Amino acid sequence: MNWEYLHLISHPFAIVLPIAGAAVGLAGWAAGREELERWGVVAILLAGIAAVPSYFTGIAAADDVSQRIFVTPSIVQTHRTWATWAAVLLITAGIFAGYSIFQPRERRLRRFALLVGAAAAILIGLAAFRGGKIVHGEDISSTPVEAPSTPIEEPAP
Repeated sequence: MNWEYLHLISHPFAIVLPIAGAAVGLAGWAAGREELERWGVVAILLAGIAAVPSYFTGIAAADDVSQRIFVTPSIVQTHRTWATWAAVLLITAGIFAGYSIFQPRERRLRRFALLVGAAAAILIGLAAFRGGKIVHGEDISSTPVEAPSTPIEEPAP
């Protein structure tokens, strides 16, 4: 198990939860359904928590992935930049969401957490789009290739 694998299994939570949470929460706000707003806030809180391991495993995997022949280092750097801003905003949204859970009568705080979560979801979408351009897999040039044990003879013409 390496950092790349850990990043690949941890990042879907930090992508799906804020998008779903912001969508449901904002839809609840528009429909006047407080329970949907609260569901969105809880999803954003969980996404803020999930962003921490996703971000740090991505940072740890970035140097190894950018060393591969078939991966352009600029793609990794662009993904890292967008992911950094997305993680900062998502963790901030998670902090506001966590605080708003303990202040159930504060609609403005809950809605502010939803708006920050929606902005984080947009940045996460951009970071995920850039990360989707990174090819994952083993670098063929770093894998030792064994020579055939018997010489291959060419057929006579």
